[in-house]
Amino acid sequence: MHNGLAAKLSDEDLHLLERRCEPVELNTGDILAAPHQPSGHVHFLTSSSVALVVRHTDGSGLAVGLAGREGAVGLQHVLGQGPGNLTLHVQRGGKAFRADGDTLRRLVARRSTMLRTFAIYLWVFSQEVAQLAAVSQSQDIKARLANWILLSHARNTHEDLFLTHAHLADMLGVRRAGVTLAAVELKTMGLVDYRRGRVHILDLDGLRAVARRPALNNGLPRA
Repeated sequence: MHNGLAAKLSDEDLHLLERRCEPVELNTGDILAAPHQPSGHVHFLTSSSVALVVRHTDGSGLAVGLAGREGAVGLQHVLGQGPGNLTLHVQRGGKAFRADGDTLRRLVARRSTMLRTFAIYLWVFSQEVAQLAAVSQSQDIKARLANWILLSHARNTHEDLFLTHAHLADMLGVRRAGVTLAAVELKTMGLVDYRRGRVHILDLDGLRAVARRPALNNGLPRA
């Protein structure tokens, strides 16, 4: 399992986890779980990325997190919790390993070292969720777009990102026209090359300056 969270486990814990997982292929746009559509599965991501989105009743939403090969989604099931308010939206399709949440819950009840590793990851990830929620209230669209591109780069296994204006508007909870204007500004500044939904980062430091954030250094991969 080429997954950052699994790599933090002991050899014995990793072997026990692998025996309970199956490889799956995730498609861009898939919904892995939603408040009204719980799945009970945990996905350890390897070449895919999944956005954690809070949806309103009118269908609009706001992404509050993005998981990639460094971690997993659905870990709340390991703690015996339900889907909560989050919709798990596959941003980039790719490979993952899937396990039944109840099966892992019984496993971690016997493996305190595995539970501790999962708990630390959830705590670190919660700090990123808090940061994203904060910037959604305090930064303009251009800064938020730069921030999401940086985060997507950190969670991606490829140099180029496939991020359409429609998808970005959905993730940022803004109108598509606002994303288009912000993307043009970033391109004019020489920070990204953007063509037909494909984003190629030209200047990481410049993007960080626009996003007004340091490089990630919180236990998850650096942007």
